[in-house]
Amino acid sequence: MNSSTRQVPNIIVDSSIIILASIKICISASLFGFITYHTIISKNSPHRVALLLTANVYLSLLLSSILFLEEYIWILLGHKYSLASLDNGILCQIRIYLQYVLVSAICYSNALQAIYRLCRIIFYTKKSYQSFQLYQILIIIQWILCFLIIIPNLCFGDFKYSINDYSCQLDYTNYRGVFMMGTLSFSIPMTIIVGCNIYTIKKMRRRNNNDIEVMTQLQRMIVQRDLVVLFRLLILLGILMTFGIIPVMIILINIFTGLVPWWSSQIQWLVFNILTTIVSIVLIIISPHVHNLWKRKPSHLNCRRHAVVKHVVI
Repeated sequence: MNSSTRQVPNIIVDSSIIILASIKICISASLFGFITYHTIISKNSPHRVALLLTANVYLSLLLSSILFLEEYIWILLGHKYSLASLDNGILCQIRIYLQYVLVSAICYSNALQAIYRLCRIIFYTKKSYQSFQLYQILIIIQWILCFLIIIPNLCFGDFKYSINDYSCQLDYTNYRGVFMMGTLSFSIPMTIIVGCNIYTIKKMRRRNNNDIEVMTQLQRMIVQRDLVVLFRLLILLGILMTFGIIPVMIILINIFTGLVPWWSSQIQWLVFNILTTIVSIVLIIISPHVHNLWKRKPSHLNCRRHAVVKHVVI
């Protein structure tokens, strides 16, 4: 397919990504601000850590959407007017570096949610594993880690400018770079999520009746609710894991044909933006701690509830 024939599908994909990124910005900015506000003011809420972790997911979605919107406005102009090049050297590589940092942040922020649910369900007697301060530190570590793990790809020159895409992209003919990127930014957080979920489910099945009887009624209700949330989070896991299919498919095509399809970058980021738009919507649907913010009880009832929860080891 020559460049003139590619122009129409490229413009359609570019426009779709711009629209999806704009939708995500509206959703993520609204929910990030709303959840962050309630996280700050609800200092006695038993759901404060869950709210913090949800806000962290929406922050990564928001930042990635802003970056994609800015990037694909320029790419759309390149495809529409058939510009010779939009390569601006190191800045081009830094933009794709930041894109993968934010992809990693989305994956690792969901991994933190899985770790927290494991601690809430299995280690419900250890309050230190569920402290607000602990997860503040873990979020900071998560962001530092996401910036660090992509640096080797940047230093080794794994990001190449694509004339057809008017942007820098990961070089899919460099299997070392692709494997390192896929392992550090995608496979590890997905493995953490799967591992936490499997361990939690197995532990709950092996728990005997004596363990359950030791729990107070409120503790049993909390654990049952967290199990429901955990199973719902598996939906997000399935959605996120779909993104990994595209790079694998591109690598297989390259192995058998020796070519990288011209549409590889476009399809990869279109699928990513479709999936993350779904995640931004599904996350709010499956998060009961966020639903509670819209169903605030009168203040005197909240105070009474918090007084009860305060005397229970969660």
